[in-house]
Amino acid sequence: MFRLLGRYDNFPLHIHGLARFTHASSLKTLQLTMAHVFYKLNGQTLDMRTLTKASPANCTVNFEFGVADADTFNFLDEEELKKLEHAVRHQSLQVLDAYCATRYQITDDSGKRKSLKFDYNMLRFAFYKRQIQLFVFHERGINRVPLEDLVLFLANLINQRLVEEQGRRLTLKRIHML
Repeated sequence: MFRLLGRYDNFPLHIHGLARFTHASSLKTLQLTMAHVFYKLNGQTLDMRTLTKASPANCTVNFEFGVADADTFNFLDEEELKKLEHAVRHQSLQVLDAYCATRYQITDDSGKRKSLKFDYNMLRFAFYKRQIQLFVFHERGINRVPLEDLVLFLANLINQRLVEEQGRRLTLKRIHML
């Protein structure tokens, strides 16, 4: 029933970035934490400066995260979150593939908002006993938020939630973006 939940069949072999983390948490705790972080981000508007120093003035960011289910990605709404929670509680995942659409809006001097081109990324989190590898594929867009900044931003949010829940953190060991 849950065999392909979290895994995208067509994840690209050619990647644009890699990050390696160590952890002391259970895989189920990590995966549930990540799911909740992604779900929460779906409903937020953030000042782009919270993600990167390479931000134009008056620019905001919205995320749309989806979770893989075999050959597609489903938007991570409340129903998908419950489905993922149920699957992870049943058995931790070896891989969690997520789709991340990053939407940008800029506000001009008169207060008018204008949408800018979006960025679309695929993220593959591969879980091991005490390590996570994150593979990043930039599908399209102009990369307004550099991939390294995106990875560090997400890791920081995951760490905040992990510390709140159990006092443990992910430790970044390596990050390399092409």
